[in-house]
Amino acid sequence: DEAAHTPGEEPLWNESWYSDFVDPGQQVGGWVRLGLIPNHGTAWLQALFCGPGLPTIAVSDFEVPLPNDPWTLVTEDFEFSHAAPTPLREYTVAVRGRGQAYEDPATLLHGASGRPVDVTMDLEWRTDGTPYQYPVTPRYEIPCTVSGTVSVDGHSYVIDGVPGQRDHSWGVRDWWNMEWVWSALHLTDGTHLHGVEVRVPGLGPIGIGYLQNNGAVQELAAVTARESFAENGLPLSTELRLQPGDVVVDARVVGHAPVRLVSWEGRISEFPRALATVTTADGRHGVGWLEW
Repeated sequence: DEAAHTPGEEPLWNESWYSDFVDPGQQVGGWVRLGLIPNHGTAWLQALFCGPGLPTIAVSDFEVPLPNDPWTLVTEDFEFSHAAPTPLREYTVAVRGRGQAYEDPATLLHGASGRPVDVTMDLEWRTDGTPYQYPVTPRYEIPCTVSGTVSVDGHSYVIDGVPGQRDHSWGVRDWWNMEWVWSALHLTDGTHLHGVEVRVPGLGPIGIGYLQNNGAVQELAAVTARESFAENGLPLSTELRLQPGDVVVDARVVGHAPVRLVSWEGRISEFPRALATVTTADGRHGVGWLEW
């Protein structure tokens, strides 16, 4: 299941490979996603990088022609490749090309252009726990450690064994008809937390995810998120409650890497994604990524 799957017939059938990292020492982080939408003949590629006091850097294209090879994407502006050399254990990403820098990341939610910059990412995700298969949809999430190099806007960073996450999913993905809060968090005591609260109109909230440490996985029965946003549409903080275990997490945003999603019919979803520091009610600390 690391490889690409045979598409369904639904217009919004989608397959995606996602990965992120957080370097708490250098106070930077990033995320990368390739999404294939074969029944529209389109691929999405996003690679973003941010941190406190830094501009948000984005390589982002929602109109790439569907590639014949799902492991390689080449346009006039960038080259992207990814691979899973050892299934469920290793995953690599390489990005080279031109991106844009945004001093105000909120403008990414409104389709604005940024300042042109060069971007290079060469990163490897190594599994640091137990891969988790969702019980209700074809998708898996894997906590990882991440190493490699990133060069953006004239600055270079060596990434050495920092916390991260990756996932792979395939099936119908309608970005415009529901809300959710997703999180992948990593505590300094080795605990990995992953939760998503799905908010479907007409139904109660649905919670999926895990708590794990030393490879032992406890599946969640409920995930509840309470978020706060600034007037510019960017998130400020989110409180997560994970059950069982009664784990309460306070996530404070320290870097923004949002995107704007426009459907073929013109529907718009604002998609904030943010780098956060986290504290649990029992005094533990960590870092991670959230999306709303």
